[in-house]
Amino acid sequence: MAKHADNSPDGTYAAAPDATRIEGVTPVERVHDRDRLHDERVPADRLQDERVDDGREPVAPATSAVPAGAVVVDDAHARDKFGGLNIGAAFFGWIVAIGVAILLAGIVGAVLTAVNSSIEVTQTEAERQAGTIGVSTAVVLLVILALAYYAGGYVAGRMSRFDGARQGVGVWVLGLVVSIVAVVLGAVFGDDYDVLSRVDLPRIPFSTDEITTGAIVAGLAVIAVTLVSAILGGLLGHRYHNRVDRAVRH
Repeated sequence: MAKHADNSPDGTYAAAPDATRIEGVTPVERVHDRDRLHDERVPADRLQDERVDDGREPVAPATSAVPAGAVVVDDAHARDKFGGLNIGAAFFGWIVAIGVAILLAGIVGAVLTAVNSSIEVTQTEAERQAGTIGVSTAVVLLVILALAYYAGGYVAGRMSRFDGARQGVGVWVLGLVVSIVAVVLGAVFGDDYDVLSRVDLPRIPFSTDEITTGAIVAGLAVIAVTLVSAILGGLLGHRYHNRVDRAVRH
């Protein structure tokens, strides 16, 4: 407390008024209140812990359904640009169908020979038996060609992003066109141009010299079975892309 000399006759000092003094509150009380406010302050980390441990589950921040960095593709636009028949996929599917047919024909022929069976599945034997082909031989030929075109359709459907069934049809059409062209070349220019007979590939069992009712029926059966098999293979091959799409969207 400051003192100043007053105008008293005896020259003594009197206490000067305290500028910081508040009416009705002593300085000791103000210091005590300030310390109490400091003690009641809650640290930020403890306040955070109390908010988390109040019995309520913390809410995770909302996230987008599309992962960061993912590319969102417009299916309609992609289908318009890349949909339809894929010639490349159909061609390689047809190559696979030929390879599988030759492989299966060789395996089945070896097994039938080992068991002394009279069934022949080669193109040469099919032409020799044209018009008199047995039911067992026809069934074996149908199974081999069905599996071959199923594999070819699967490869084409797997290679192409859209329209698996259409890729299977493309494999079948390409095989049919090549078979017809080979038969026509063989009939017009002789057996030297019959490419399919040179690779001994099982196909429609009719001779280039004559066409009988049995050969026509067998040929129609082969056409129908291979078409259905190629379409089913294309649909199965395209399922891979469907699974990928579902995984990306979820």
